[in-house]
Amino acid sequence: MNIRTRFAPSPTGFLHVGGLRTALYNYLFTKQNNGKFILRIEDTDQNRYVENSAENLVYILSKFGFNYDIGPGREDENGPYVQSKRLNIYKKYYMKLLKNNFAYVCFDIGGDLIPEFDNEIALSKMNSMKYVIKLKINKNSSLKINDMIRGDIEFDLNLIDDPIIIKSDGFPTYHFANVIDDHLMKITHVIRGEEWISSLPKHVTLYNAFNWKLPQFCHLPLLLNEDKSKLSKRQGDVSVEDFINKGYLKEALINFVALLGWHPENDNELFLLEDLVKYFSIDRVNKSGAIFDREKLIWMNREYIKKIDDSEMIKIIKSKLKLIDIHDSRINLKKLSKFCKNRINTLDQIINEIRGFYIYEENKDLNNFEFSKLFRLWVKKLSSVKTIDKDIINDIVNASKKDLNISGKNLFIPLRIALTSKTHGADIFTIIDILGIKESIRRIERFCK
Repeated sequence: MNIRTRFAPSPTGFLHVGGLRTALYNYLFTKQNNGKFILRIEDTDQNRYVENSAENLVYILSKFGFNYDIGPGREDENGPYVQSKRLNIYKKYYMKLLKNNFAYVCFDIGGDLIPEFDNEIALSKMNSMKYVIKLKINKNSSLKINDMIRGDIEFDLNLIDDPIIIKSDGFPTYHFANVIDDHLMKITHVIRGEEWISSLPKHVTLYNAFNWKLPQFCHLPLLLNEDKSKLSKRQGDVSVEDFINKGYLKEALINFVALLGWHPENDNELFLLEDLVKYFSIDRVNKSGAIFDREKLIWMNREYIKKIDDSEMIKIIKSKLKLIDIHDSRINLKKLSKFCKNRINTLDQIINEIRGFYIYEENKDLNNFEFSKLFRLWVKKLSSVKTIDKDIINDIVNASKKDLNISGKNLFIPLRIALTSKTHGADIFTIIDILGIKESIRRIERFCK
């Protein structure tokens, strides 16, 4: 079998993290089976369409490395891959349903939808009256549908209303366009969220009406807040763009969403995209809801930040400094990079961590300490050395204790404030090592006058 999967987002705004997981699982399953990963833009709901969001979706997929084989800009004979460009195709198929009595027309009369079950009469009125088209559900029967994760799922069709498949604006509903496109685009596996399970009877009814072979369905578990409610923006960010803008790395987001439902065979929790292609398995995806643990995402992001190459981290730091109009070359960026990587959880914390190395801001906490003799001692001691290491700093700390009887917070806090404006933060050796001896002396001397 030539495996073909699709990611079919709607251009209605930002990409939800659930959508990112769906795209990832489709991508991984396809790559493992040497198949084709297809992108289809489902823009039939014109009322919710957001300009440029389709282009943003393509950009996000590219940024995350989910390069689609077929889709907008990479068309094949089954395109176009934007649903609003396929209206003539849909018309051909809904007319077939009407002809074969698998669907019927409802006319809008005074705001009420009045069905006309005689399709010959309906066809004669369609050019002059407002209407929708509904699919006939075969009542007094049931359906059993196999799901890759959940096994057989049964539905009582008596409980399913006849769904609208063509709206009054002439656009197809999701249910109709989805099935037509999946068949014509030769989709073999439909991997999507659990929220679409309730739509299965409608979709399968359409497949059966056209006498088409069903794809294999796979419904992924819901994403849940920690209180087990459905994941929503009310309890924190849910869009991929929000996380990126707040300094989460794409590697961390990919890794994190991969584990929302899937459990690897061992205890390893850190997987790059290429690792996931090797180890991911649909067979190990749970059907129960997956908790979106934000603390775990923070931990994972921190682990990936630690892995950033120093040269890349320096570029990131420079870009952050540019945002606050700082172009100071006195600071050792390589050492600052190493410091940052071990201090921050997200990239948006960089400015707060490094600001004190570049900008002095008055800190009134300094007034709580007797620092004059302490600072003079440190200036004298630092002036006598050419290089700095932890032993030298420890010697000066010990001299402060012995000669001035100053230790603990009375020693470290005023020094840290003098060097970085901050009451709390890095240890004194790290600060001086980053600033350098000359710059450290200059900063301490400011308070010796």
